[in-house]
Amino acid sequence: MKKMYGLISILIISALGYSNSALSDPTSLGIGAGWSNSPYKSYSANYYPIPHIDFDNGSFFIDDLSAGFYAYNHDNQSLSIGARYLSNEFKPHDSNNHQLKRLDSRHSTLLAEIEYSIDTNWGSFSSSIGTDVLNESNSLLVNADYSLPIVQGNLIIVPTIGINWANNKHNDYYYGISHKESSRSGLRYFNADDSFTPYLEIGAQYAFTDHIATFGGVHIDKLTGDAADSTMVSNSTITSIYMGVSYKF
Repeated sequence: MKKMYGLISILIISALGYSNSALSDPTSLGIGAGWSNSPYKSYSANYYPIPHIDFDNGSFFIDDLSAGFYAYNHDNQSLSIGARYLSNEFKPHDSNNHQLKRLDSRHSTLLAEIEYSIDTNWGSFSSSIGTDVLNESNSLLVNADYSLPIVQGNLIIVPTIGINWANNKHNDYYYGISHKESSRSGLRYFNADDSFTPYLEIGAQYAFTDHIATFGGVHIDKLTGDAADSTMVSNSTITSIYMGVSYKF
């Protein structure tokens, strides 16, 4: 199955739901809830519902907020082409900082994405590249990660380590401050360059029956470079927590 990195990611990320072949069934539906703090100054923590849709017939897949088809899917390797919802956003009225309230909104967008993954006896590796197709942020995002499923009876735990790279247009859209915004807000002009965001996630699933299971996890992103140095940002560590229940058909 495809893996959706979080909802994060800031990014992520995230959307925040985590789905992996070890954590999901061929066809399942579910619902969950998540919580995430924000990197922005005096910005409210976010509570949100998490829809869970997991379908994969070997040619086409739907994985929560991403969907696509396999250009190659054989044995332990796959190459897929699809689209993914990028939930990053900034709403000035959600900040209690009077300067940030004077900035422009930053909107979520849709990514076109190519992903390669391989499963081995030592874990699963994946890498992807995605680009904004709605002309909101002109983002170019590259991801690579490694996960190692641990199975204990009905319990599956999947620790994952990874890293994201975001281009300067992505960072400047979500973390930069234009000359006009600087004049309105009093914040200094800031033109953000590209940066890396390493992350750690621990996802889990417990099956109560052949059809009903619970899932949950914790995802932590660490902003670096200009994303962390932005005057919009006061917290470079973004923590997301999610849980829910799913039904396998």
